[in-house]
Amino acid sequence: MQFVAPYHVVNVDLAAHLHADHLRDLRASGLHDEIIRAAGVYSIAPRDMVHFFSRGVPAKIETATCFPYQGGEFARIKLFPSLGKMKYAQPPGTSARLYMPFTITNAAIYVCEGEKKALAAYQAGFNAVGIGGLWNFLSNGEPIDDLNLIRWDDREVTIIPDSDIFQRADLMRAVYALGCELRGRGASVCVAQIPQASDVKVGLDDFIVGGGKVDGLEVFSLGHRIFKSIEYWHGRWKFKKALEAA
Repeated sequence: MQFVAPYHVVNVDLAAHLHADHLRDLRASGLHDEIIRAAGVYSIAPRDMVHFFSRGVPAKIETATCFPYQGGEFARIKLFPSLGKMKYAQPPGTSARLYMPFTITNAAIYVCEGEKKALAAYQAGFNAVGIGGLWNFLSNGEPIDDLNLIRWDDREVTIIPDSDIFQRADLMRAVYALGCELRGRGASVCVAQIPQASDVKVGLDDFIVGGGKVDGLEVFSLGHRIFKSIEYWHGRWKFKKALEAA
């Protein structure tokens, strides 16, 4: 199935193609209508949700926002309401992908956690790509093919995860492993920290909506002491993977 917006981007009435809850959600992330149109985001018809579930659409799901990926042959949907911790779905049996709805230039790249956050960063003027989840640079334990679509050599890359990763070792591992993968492809990698004033995590879109400046975030190189214990884990993880592959 092709996942493409059922409208042309010029002067389209988004309310005709986006459920009111979906449009409200996108605008809450600070996204302007022009960006939503250009990215081709739309509300998916209930009959097409079957493409995202192997055993039928769960009865709890009422609506979903569709984020088409480059090429139109792949998409992820945001579920309304979510299924517990499961907020997004993609077609069964498909690999993770990089979300690149707009042309990637030769400028520094900002890797964002999620489609809406990538769009928010792009709207703010940054060369942004999205990753569905922090471990989604891997599929079946191997780097995803989409990583080959970008020339990483001699490129400055900033990974911008949600604010809570610095309180969770499992997420720190994922960010560090992603950073090492990109560094191995020749990139100069750092990780940005979004400030968190309470126990509620802050995403990049929330940070920007609140008046935060992306280029004002504190950043850490992969060699920073904050990653010291993760570096030890990563060495053991890579060694174990090498043994399994032998």
